[in-house]
Amino acid sequence: MEEEAVRMRWLSGRPRRVLNLRRPSGLSQMNSYHAQWSVMDDQVMVALPSTANASSPSTVYMADLKGCLNGDGDTVEFSRTAELPFSATRSRLLSNRKGFVTAEFRQSQGELILRTHEWSGSVDREKALPAEAVDGEIAVHGSSVALCARIGVQKPSTNCRGTSTHVIIWDMDTGDLNRVEIPQDERAPQCHRGSIQFATPSHLALGGHVDPCYDKPYAVLRSIPIAPSEQQNPGRYFHHHENFDYGNDHDAIAVPGSCARNAVIVHHHHHQNRFTVADVGLLTGEIPSVPEPTPRYFTDPDYHKDLFHVFSDKTSARTLNGAIFDRLPALAGNRLLVRQHLDEYGHDQDSYHGFKAPHSSQGTFQVLYLYDFDQGRCKALRQLSPPERRALEERLKELNPDARVTVASRMFYASVEDEDDMEKDPSPEWEAHVRELWEVDQARQRGEATFPTLEFDDAPKGRDDDTSTRMLFTRSMVCLPRVREGEALALTTSAVVELPSPEADGYVHCF
Repeated sequence: MEEEAVRMRWLSGRPRRVLNLRRPSGLSQMNSYHAQWSVMDDQVMVALPSTANASSPSTVYMADLKGCLNGDGDTVEFSRTAELPFSATRSRLLSNRKGFVTAEFRQSQGELILRTHEWSGSVDREKALPAEAVDGEIAVHGSSVALCARIGVQKPSTNCRGTSTHVIIWDMDTGDLNRVEIPQDERAPQCHRGSIQFATPSHLALGGHVDPCYDKPYAVLRSIPIAPSEQQNPGRYFHHHENFDYGNDHDAIAVPGSCARNAVIVHHHHHQNRFTVADVGLLTGEIPSVPEPTPRYFTDPDYHKDLFHVFSDKTSARTLNGAIFDRLPALAGNRLLVRQHLDEYGHDQDSYHGFKAPHSSQGTFQVLYLYDFDQGRCKALRQLSPPERRALEERLKELNPDARVTVASRMFYASVEDEDDMEKDPSPEWEAHVRELWEVDQARQRGEATFPTLEFDDAPKGRDDDTSTRMLFTRSMVCLPRVREGEALALTTSAVVELPSPEADGYVHCF
């Protein structure tokens, strides 16, 4: 059970201390592009080519944060733990601090070799299989390892960047290997780049988009049953009919930075703009999702009437503004690390005293937020009495003078252009409430009104009777006292980690 003091620090957004994360000795400008970083359960690992040649054997460096989090030192060092005799095409830390896993892809031989390793690099288990290509990163859940691969077919002629046909699932305990074919919908073939994560032990989540050769590349989210008892189940296919922008982070499923079970799956589907958080029950089918006609799709609005609309689900999902760190862990214990690019011409920078990185593009600056979708923690905050809320606000100010926390139960949907009201209340009281929210938000962005330390974003009185059925969340601005660039941040069990670069050390922000 998480301690109250720890929960308060995460809620306040300010770490209790910051440690230097020394640059691995083998990291250089020549091999940094091929560096494979993994952060899990307060460990950081990087696998690097041992020479400037990307196909050279890999060297593995490890940093263990656990022993440093409560120590007296101010520095975390990487140690060279393994010299692998092969080039690791992919690598990933295993859950529960049990070592690491690698995937070696021998393209000339059409072979993929999966291995689990002890900390010394010695091979614990090994499995080989034929494959023509691999996509995406390794996903890990307990004793299961998954990776997307193309098997048994030539590279198709398509605009899709990924070519995988199957998900390879290896049970490290039993040695069983399962090849699960990635389902397709002939009416709207799905492109993807192998971005997968385990929603549950029996279901995978795959992010993608409609093949641009077929129609506009609308975002899609697919669940893939992998348990033998579920093999006849086609899974669920969620389609997003709004505008889609290409980017390096599209199609991404948030990577877990902890082996703790997450009750949500996060799909980033709109470049630097929007992401959807969904209860895993929507993907497994435990939570019903009624098929609806897809508006404006082709000429027939009923053409995709059997698609499930998780992106606008009113009780078990949230579509919000922001972007996740797509290849680094962003989800741990139902907490989610999100960055948002704000227009400096429409936002007063002096009003944002939290995390700000160098401009990611001309005319914008970046702010970092921590969302919490743990429904138990959120409900406990909403149930506080007015005196208890005032006391909580004072505690937050003591921990962080710049604290900015929102507890949200109001239902809204972040569309392409603006937030859409989902309460469906035509009353004058509700219209006035929504108008006031908009005006206050605009004034805060311009610096004409202050942001409160603690705010409850609820429906008007009398409209909050159904909060027990909807997804609640909190949002805290993260105030990191030391940031180098803010482009390589990862969330793990006890910290926000900024990874080092070839020129500079990183930081460990301990909560």
